[in-house]
Amino acid sequence: MNEEYISRQISVYKNNKVLIEFQDKLKAASIPTYAHIHADGEPGPDGKKRHSLIGIQMIDYSNGTGANSKIVNVNISPEEAKFILSRITAGFQSYTFQQDKIFGEKDKDGFSSVTKIRIIRAEKDNKGNVRNLPWYIEVENGKGIPMKNASGGTYMKSGSYVRKNMVYANLSDMELFQLLSRVSSYIDAWEKVVSASIILQGRNELAKRQSNNWSNTGSSNAA
Repeated sequence: MNEEYISRQISVYKNNKVLIEFQDKLKAASIPTYAHIHADGEPGPDGKKRHSLIGIQMIDYSNGTGANSKIVNVNISPEEAKFILSRITAGFQSYTFQQDKIFGEKDKDGFSSVTKIRIIRAEKDNKGNVRNLPWYIEVENGKGIPMKNASGGTYMKSGSYVRKNMVYANLSDMELFQLLSRVSSYIDAWEKVVSASIILQGRNELAKRQSNNWSNTGSSNAA
């Protein structure tokens, strides 16, 4: 008997053309940074940086499903998800969230993966009419040539970006609120479950090291 598929889906929006799915990619902080609760760039056992994230997948199946559909993926932080939700609850009439990232190993041609996301609220269209669906979400996936700046950060070489796929959707205030409200609730629930264990382990380890340091110092002074 096949096991039932377990999904990371937190919330989903779907119409006859597009699907938007928010996914659980949250990761707990390591013991040395336990107070962060969320992983925030510390290296894992494999040496790669670990980040606690909310994944967003968009699928455009207006031209059909399977090979005819376009799929894009992007990640945002838990704090970014909550902040965008706060713009809805605060009643902002205009708002823009935009983020471009280049990451991963270079391919044989020197390109790395690129993700782009735009989330915009525009109350009126170009003709001044009030929009029934004021929220616009756009996600792009592509590739670009990574460059290093003086401080060691990575940026994309100007003019090197090549787009692979782009998917967009228009949503109402209620539709985006429903998506992000469930994401926010999940983040809160996840933090409550994970934080007790990670904080206890972190504080115990810290107390143990402090005790050992004190003992070593005391022994040294006594000698």
